[in-house]
Amino acid sequence: MKVEQYIKNYCTSKNDIEHSKHVEFLSLELYARLKKIFPHNKNLQFENAEKLISYSALLHDIGAFLEYKTQKPHNKAGCKLVLENKIDGLNEREVKVAALCIRYHRGSKPKEHKHRLFCSLDEGDKNKVRVISSILRIADALDSCHSQSVENILLTYDFRQNTLILDPGINIIFNKGMYEVFNKKKALFEDVFKVKVCLKND
Repeated sequence: MKVEQYIKNYCTSKNDIEHSKHVEFLSLELYARLKKIFPHNKNLQFENAEKLISYSALLHDIGAFLEYKTQKPHNKAGCKLVLENKIDGLNEREVKVAALCIRYHRGSKPKEHKHRLFCSLDEGDKNKVRVISSILRIADALDSCHSQSVENILLTYDFRQNTLILDPGINIIFNKGMYEVFNKKKALFEDVFKVKVCLKND
């Protein structure tokens, strides 16, 4: 199934579609900025990174439509949906990676000895899932209100504090919901990149 068809079939409102597109934009921005800050980080160097990030971000919430039917959280429902219907333009391995990125964009982190599908991947694909999922969580938090208010992001690295400072270009005081969601969802990112991350207005 084409990405566009997924969106047409499973995004129930224009706002949902705009949110998915904005999370894609923010995710790709974050990835590009991370590569500039950490040019020698091997975790960021993998084939088709932008394509996998784009597909995973666009489809991260498609399970929401099925959540009430399947009684599964939308991240798990979305993962199952992609595995069963595939995505045009991705090979079998890439479909699994994208599906798991959808699975881990919220909720529990990837677990080596508990999650069967994740365990079935080789180390390279496991790394892709961890990296993309961690970026998706940050991007999703930045648009947690589905308002597309964060139009540009800046990243700076304080090497003395080993801290990434993310400037979303808006006043966090007036966006407390974003602040709370960001702090809830940043743990996987910090685990993957071995840094602390905070919003500029923290």
